Amino acid sequence: MNYYNFHIGDYVRDTRHLSWDEDMAYRRLLDVYYSTEKPLPSDMRAVYRLVMATTDTQRQAVQAVLEEFFDDTPSGWVNGRADIEIEVMKAKQQKQREKANKRWHMPRTEHGIAPALPQQSSEHATASNAHADAMPPTPTPTPTPISNKAPRKRAAQCPQDVREEVWESFIHLRKAKRAPVTDIVIDGIRREAGDAGYSMEEALTTCIERGWQSFRSDWVAGKPATSSGLFAGAI
Repeated sequence: MNYYNFHIGDYVRDTRHLSWDEDMAYRRLLDVYYSTEKPLPSDMRAVYRLVMATTDTQRQAVQAVLEEFFDDTPSGWVNGRADIEIEVMKAKQQKQREKANKRWHMPRTEHGIAPALPQQSSEHATASNAHADAMPPTPTPTPTPISNKAPRKRAAQCPQDVREEVWESFIHLRKAKRAPVTDIVIDGIRREAGDAGYSMEEALTTCIERGWQSFRSDWVAGKPATSSGLFAGAI
């Protein structure tokens, strides 16, 4: 991954307390995390080597940042927000590949000239048929079966008061939980957010931070809405 969102205002707010060495350590750790797209090693010596921390002060800064912004797991040091951002970027890249492949395989025609089918020898035709993926035509029309399945629910669109990166992360969270995002779902979250004194974006951000597929006002009762820096480019 050669790119990730970096929101300067959010980053400055959430890292204002860091020292110069800690700020540099955090940025270098994120660069390694995004470029490799995998957890940082559990072996601290390996982490120091990756971010070129050679002095005691630099290594103490790396340790402090890991403990504050990363989770120590059996697989290594992980950053949940960065993982979501990586998955969102992978989904975008896959869509771009699919669009490019579709354009690449689209037949080209010149203005006023219909594409001609090349003539094949019997030998080549036999070889082509052996590798054909298409089903042979049926001698009679096949009736279309009547489906008893309920029509698919229309996916909701990104609300105007929610940033696109927040919306994409929430969509990714719902997909991971096999839960569709419909207008009814969004209307329910907006209603609960209003009851809790949250904006729509604050409610969705809270869902992403806590792994909730939905939002209830009683889940955050007595807890004021805050921007925890989830979408600071650093996290």
